[in-house]
Amino acid sequence: MAASQRPSAETVVHLKQAYHVYRHTEDLDRKGVFFSPDCMQICRPIPSYAATTRQKIVQYLRDVQQGDIPVTKRASPSSTKTSDGLNAQRQIAESENSAKDRSLYTIRPLSPSEFEFGSNEITTAIGLTVEQLKQKAIDEQWVGMRVDLWGEGTKSGLLVKVQYWWRFEEIADGERVMDEKQAMGWRQCLHDIMYLGPEDGTQGVETTEVNE
Repeated sequence: MAASQRPSAETVVHLKQAYHVYRHTEDLDRKGVFFSPDCMQICRPIPSYAATTRQKIVQYLRDVQQGDIPVTKRASPSSTKTSDGLNAQRQIAESENSAKDRSLYTIRPLSPSEFEFGSNEITTAIGLTVEQLKQKAIDEQWVGMRVDLWGEGTKSGLLVKVQYWWRFEEIADGERVMDEKQAMGWRQCLHDIMYLGPEDGTQGVETTEVNE
């Protein structure tokens, strides 16, 4: 199977700028505009923590922001998967609140060897096999970027690694960002959460850090 398309230098610069603006957008509804309406999420550490719509991903963020979910409580055996998923989203939300906390991140294009989506155990949560997801990425000409996020001098030492995938698609009226003037634009279409855990020294290897 052919690999996903290699982005032009201009596209890479644009996606880096778009990601920076996305990180600094605090309003969650507005943050969701950076996602395609059918943006998906898969999570390799916790396969059950997945989504198939923009609304679902935004709701994950809203639940955490509003404190409606008691993520700090010890989960019962019957609620372990739900609790793990909510803790995962809490960690991501904390890492992306860079305007409030001093943090670092790196972003770079994916290499050809990184054009993969794990196993069917991971992708079945969004109703697709790995091969179906890869074919979808090829057919729709997705562009992938690797992002590592971690705090500087924080006690938690949390490291989050995500492969974000973008798709060039039609944009609805009222959903344009970054002074877009055309009806087409790049939107996030898949969040592939690769790692959630303590810093292990691999963050941002051979990539320039962005200090916020």
